[in-house]
Amino acid sequence: MTVSRHPVIVGVDGSPAAFGAVRWAADEAVRLGRPLRIIHALEMHGPYEEIADEHSLAIDAATEIRAWQPGLHVTTATWYGEPARVLVDQSRTAGLIVVGSRGSGGFRSLLVGSVGVHLAAHAHCPVLVVHHAERWAGPESPLPRREPIVVAVDGSADAALGLSLGFAEAANRAVALHAIRTWHEPEHRWSRSPGPAGLAAATERELLAELEPWCSKYPGVTVVPRVEHCPSVPVMLDAARDALMFVIGARGRGGFEGVRLGAVARQVLEHAQVPVLVARRG
Repeated sequence: MTVSRHPVIVGVDGSPAAFGAVRWAADEAVRLGRPLRIIHALEMHGPYEEIADEHSLAIDAATEIRAWQPGLHVTTATWYGEPARVLVDQSRTAGLIVVGSRGSGGFRSLLVGSVGVHLAAHAHCPVLVVHHAERWAGPESPLPRREPIVVAVDGSADAALGLSLGFAEAANRAVALHAIRTWHEPEHRWSRSPGPAGLAAATERELLAELEPWCSKYPGVTVVPRVEHCPSVPVMLDAARDALMFVIGARGRGGFEGVRLGAVARQVLEHAQVPVLVARRG
């Protein structure tokens, strides 16, 4: 296998969710042909620097992963520093960064921790946030294999990156890809509109046009286009309920210039029940 130099990076903190995220990260690393790097950040006073791996947490995780995936190249690192800051910095040289949705600490009412949200907004590569990752913490819990990948499509540059990631994941896993695009009536009564049927048809044409080059590149992927007249977030959360993974661009069309994580992506990230892959550019 040819191994890329850009690793899959995963953050650990000792929680069951973190080790579930490590198993997802290892699985992704094998599929992508990348090495795996396990990082533990210590929130302690001191310089922002890498330290000797005296703390065994990352090493212990690596030992278990090597036993599970013996052909995978695994390295570890322990840093002084705030976890979100450490992982954002490390993402500069990563192909993918993975975290559990909520590690040790935090409020139980929050479905996604602050580290995951911060990475989704600021990382320099795609971010996989594994919701309820404690479900896969033990080797007796197989990772999902047959459910479809669901991807949000809205014509934005980040959505195009999401399509690239979504098709690659679906092809790699030999599962279907469900592509969702929503439409709604103009906000102003005086706006010219072709009517509901016309808007739905136009949205479907746009979706199929966006999918066409990727269908040509990945002819083996079964693609299910889905056009919905509904607010985006409820539709996406409903579609993601039985998915293997939900893929969404960090920013959609519209919004304020300079915003690094769009409102729709943030709501999906905060409330989805399945792993969410946020498409981010460097």
